[in-house]
Amino acid sequence: MFTMRPDYENAYAEYRIKAGILFLYYKPQACLTLHIAEQVVHDRLALQTGKAYPVYCDVRTIIDSDKEARDYLSRMGNDLIHALAFRVNYPVSEVMMQFYLKNGTGKIPTQLVVDIRSAYSFLKSYSNL
Repeated sequence: MFTMRPDYENAYAEYRIKAGILFLYYKPQACLTLHIAEQVVHDRLALQTGKAYPVYCDVRTIIDSDKEARDYLSRMGNDLIHALAFRVNYPVSEVMMQFYLKNGTGKIPTQLVVDIRSAYSFLKSYSNL
């Protein structure tokens, strides 16, 4: 595993840690594939260096996702997450996130939001700061 600075970017997403919250912004994707999901989770975990965070995940730019990616994220995508806020566009990304909510969050408090203020209000109580 490698060490990253608090702001990081790869071909698929941008990551920032601010005020005790990890912000993950997906770049425009026609389809979220297993390869992309694995890389995003790998890089997020490397950035976190073993520390759990509440996570703001902006999925508005993802048009579709394949089953393998959704399955992987519902199994492996929750490591080191205290709470999760998905920023969605209704109805496009909201439909995709319903699968995740039904199959992947388990005991992690999760909320779909349409603006960053709602996300911050939800996530700030899960921050260690």
